[in-house]
Order: sequence, then C-alpha cells, then structure tokens
Amino acid sequence: MRKGNAMDHFDVAVVGAGPVGLTAALLLADGGARVALLDAANAPMDLPRAISIADETFRTMDRLGLADALKEESLLGTGSRYFGLNDRPLASSKPAPSRIGHPAKSQFDQPVLEDLLWTKASNDERIAFLTGAQVNAIAQDKDGVTVGFQSDDGNGAVAASWLIGADGGRSFVREALGIDLVGSTQEERWVVIDLLNVPEAREPYAEFHGNGTRPYVLVPGIKGRLRLEFMLFDHESADEMTAPAQILELSRPFHPRIGTEDVRRAVVYVAHQRIARTYRSGRSFLIGDAAHLMPPFSGQGLNAGLRDALNLSWKLLEVLRGAGTDRLLSTYESERRTHAAKMVKVSRRTGAVVMAVGALKTNVRDIAFRTVSLIPAVHRYLGSMRFISPPDYRNGVAIKAGRDIDRRLAASVGFALSQPSVTGPDGGTAPLDTHLGDGWSLLTLEAESASSQRPDPFWALLGARRLVLAGTPVSPAEQYSFPLLLDAGRLLAVPRLTKPHTLVVRPDRYVAAVFTDDSEQSVIQSLRSYVDPRSRR
Repeated sequence: MRKGNAMDHFDVAVVGAGPVGLTAALLLADGGARVALLDAANAPMDLPRAISIADETFRTMDRLGLADALKEESLLGTGSRYFGLNDRPLASSKPAPSRIGHPAKSQFDQPVLEDLLWTKASNDERIAFLTGAQVNAIAQDKDGVTVGFQSDDGNGAVAASWLIGADGGRSFVREALGIDLVGSTQEERWVVIDLLNVPEAREPYAEFHGNGTRPYVLVPGIKGRLRLEFMLFDHESADEMTAPAQILELSRPFHPRIGTEDVRRAVVYVAHQRIARTYRSGRSFLIGDAAHLMPPFSGQGLNAGLRDALNLSWKLLEVLRGAGTDRLLSTYESERRTHAAKMVKVSRRTGAVVMAVGALKTNVRDIAFRTVSLIPAVHRYLGSMRFISPPDYRNGVAIKAGRDIDRRLAASVGFALSQPSVTGPDGGTAPLDTHLGDGWSLLTLEAESASSQRPDPFWALLGARRLVLAGTPVSPAEQYSFPLLLDAGRLLAVPRLTKPHTLVVRPDRYVAAVFTDDSEQSVIQSLRSYVDPRSRR
C-alpha cells in the first residue's frame, strides 16, 4: 500500500485500478489534481479480457505517452468477417479510415495495457496508490466524500471532494450509492479460450462463425496470441466444458500442436446488456463496467469505459480549477450514457446474428443478410462498420452553430476533432494533437479575409491555446497564437471560406463550438453556463 496518512484530503478518490480507473486517475493527475486510487489487488491483473481497441482509445493513450508501447503489442487495423451455414462467407467489413490519426480498430492484449497504466500510476507522485485496499464504506455530503477500506494494515479511510467508481461490473460503489442496473442478461453461455504460441499468423480479421451448430468467434493477435469463443448449450456444464481435455479438443483445429502450456485462460461467461439508471449521485460518479455492461461481440466495453474516463476527468478538472459549473458535470451523463446505451444495443444485435442455431433459423438469417447486402447503401454501411457509430455529444457541451457558420464546419460541433498532420512554426511535421496541449484550444481556419478583431479575454482566462491552420504561411497575431500549416490528411481543410472560422476544441478533443467575428460573443455567452473562468481571477 502506498503512502499518505489515512485521512489525507484529496481532490478525487478513484475506486478501482483496472484500465478505466487507472486512466481516469492519470488524466486527473496530469491536470494537477491530487488523486487517491484504491484497489483490492496488489498487482495488475494478468487476464486478457478486453481484446479490441478503438482509435479514440489510442488517442487517449497518446496523451499519457503510452500509445507507441501499446501499438507494439497490438495487431493494428483489423476488420471482421461473418460466416453463415456451412461456413459460407456472408460479409467482410473494415472500419472506415479513421479521421483522428490512429487505426480505427485493432486487437490488443489487456494485460499489456494494464501493466503500462499501473506502472505509470505507481510512479506518479500526484497519485496516492492504495493497493490491497478493499473498499467497504462510502459516505458523502454536500462538501465531499469519505471512502472507508480494509487492508492488511487494518481499517482506513480517505476523504476527497469527488468520487469515481471504476470498480467493475460488481461495483461496490454503485451498490453503496443505491444505483441499480437497467437491462437484461442473455441466456446463451460462452466459453472463452485464450491461446499462446499459435504457430501461424492469421489475417487481421475477427471471424464470427454462425454455422448453426456451435457458433464460435475467432480473434487473432500478434506474437502467437489467439482468442476462441464457443457458444455452449443448455445441457453442457461449465466445469465439463472448461476441463483441460475439452479445451484442448475445442482448440486443436486452430492450434494443431497445442499443449496445456499454450492455454492462457479458459472461462465460461454470460453476457449482460445493462446500464446504470444514473451515472451520478451527488459527488460520486460511475465509469466503465460500473456504469454499463455490454456483450463483447462489437468490442465496445473497454473502449466505452475509457471514453467515460476522458469525458469525466476534464470536467472534474474544470470544477476543481473553479471554472466548471454543476451543469458541466451534469453533461457527463447526458453525453456518455446516451452513447453507451447505443453501443449496448449494437453489441446485442451483433450477437443475435452470430447465435442463430438450427438449419431453419440459420438459413433465414443468411438469406436476409445476403439480400440486404445487395443494396449498395446497405453494403457500404455494413462493409465500413458504420453501425458502430462514434460518440455524438451535441446534447452536451456543444453550442449549435449560427447562421454565419459555414455548414461544412457547423457539422463538426459535438463530434471528435479530426487529426491531420501539420507543419509547425519550426518546420517540423507532427499530428495536430501534438500542438493542442491538454486544455481548451482555439483552432482558427484562415480565409482570404483576415479577422478584424482581437480575441475576447474569455479565452485567455479559460487557458485556451490559440492556433491558426492555414494553407499558406501566416504571421502570429498574438503572442499565444502561432501558425500551423496543413501537411497531410486534409480533413480540416475547408476551401473557399469567405471569412475566418474558429473551432472551440474541448480538452477531450471534441468540438464545442464554431464562431466567426460576428458570433464570438454569442458562443462565449452560451459556454459560460458550462465554464465561467471569471471566477479564477
């Protein structure tokens, strides 16, 4: 256990040191918060549970300096293939190319990610990492939260201004707050087998085999890693199906020379499709599996949790700095719960396609799948995996664009900022995120006519970094403004702008607003209900 007196006061207490809790703690600490991180374990878990990673997750890991190390242990740029009766191909899909500078979908190894995060958190002086601490009590009032725990050293407690429950599907925090889960549990059980030392590399596709007899899923990794998942039937017991001999029999077609030493994990699971009724109670919040449980078929569970961590952390930091309002904190639920609920539905529907059993049901499914795939728009929709839609935060910290805004830029409000490569003032080329910093930023797209007014002091008080994106060299108008030249990936290039437009980019890289000289004051007035930096003076 690390450090600190029992009743030290922290800005935020995070319960749960899985990947989601660790990420939240690190993001908060990087923003200057004093964090207590509590977990019953004494070391990171060596269980390869989550296996799919999205571009947004890599973008978050890049903020923490861990993306490159994680990519070295990941199979990058993967897709999915679907097979029907008698293993006849039904469809093949790969995500549309990512707009944000990382592979849209990849296969990773969770223990690698967990170890990277755990090591970084353990070495961060702003985090009091209390390991071996089993949380057993939570009390909160209008001023803060107290978290009680038991450890080998006896009973202890930490006090904090805010609490984050990241303690998984069986969350003690959620139970203590009296928040129930809404949804259901699927009837079908699955056995998941993680293998090592598989001799032949496979193509970069997860395979979903809805063969009508025993549906199964195959997910390749790198360095000889392979995941297999098989659906179980009612008469099959979990103990029987996870017996070593049975696991070897199920795995042998995919690993002919398999031995018991090649079986990393074999466990039976039942998928849940549930979401917390609310993500907040007073000064306490839920993130990750504590807030939502979803079937694994679309690979969204961990990615959704890491989006939670990023979304909540920057909002808490604004509150801790004295600028964020309670309305800002309320948008955590309106932004994240909406998207999580959508991903639960997508994951459930994907599983239903795979789990059809019997010749009749399987034939009907295959015919329907092939028929709709003949429609070009549907074929493109399925082939580019657009059914896994990115977060849409237009119902949160997002200001509807006025009539003076070019419609091409108005459409960006509420969505993640694209990330092209840009050339900075020193002549070096780097991804756009490199220049944005960790806080707010203003990204001005130059036009033939220059801006006629100086930026409002609101932005300086907010700590926003001001950047100019142009196709030709420009001179900095302010000391805190410098030019960026578009180099590659012209997703932010908007030709034929009649006047300069400025994108207001949130700390989590989502576009909060777009303004021109004519609408700047209106945008500021609307943003003040979420962040009012006048209180910082």
